[in-house]
Amino acid sequence: MGERRVEATVIGPGSPGHLRVRLGQRERDVPMERVPSSLRSPNSQFVAVVQGGDLLRVEAAGRAWLVIQDRVRAVLNANWDPIGVADAVADEYDSYIGVIYSMLRRGTSPNELAEHLLRIETDSMGLDGLPEEQRLEVARRLLALELPTP
Repeated sequence: MGERRVEATVIGPGSPGHLRVRLGQRERDVPMERVPSSLRSPNSQFVAVVQGGDLLRVEAAGRAWLVIQDRVRAVLNANWDPIGVADAVADEYDSYIGVIYSMLRRGTSPNELAEHLLRIETDSMGLDGLPEEQRLEVARRLLALELPTP
């Protein structure tokens, strides 16, 4: 499972050397050193980069990343959804958003982005792959998104 971004709120002290933090809908004790000292007070809010249930770091792009994630997620769920679960699990493809966004920022072509989606479908998911025209359409829609610059 890859990285994804969630809203986070510091609840207060956790076990020794940890803070109790709400990461999305879950509460976790996270190592204090992963949260900058300016955000360690109760009720401090930030965007967290998580993998599984673990906080990896604070997202430097902050709330702009949540807008990016929401817009890319909407295209992936509505137009791609290779395993057909987007209606039930809205964040199923969130772990792919970081790399997709990096590709969009560097000006990738529709064909390169469609090839990346194919690699996810075949290598990561073990599927045969969606039709090429569908992947190209998804790539075009992703490239057309107006995304904030973090």
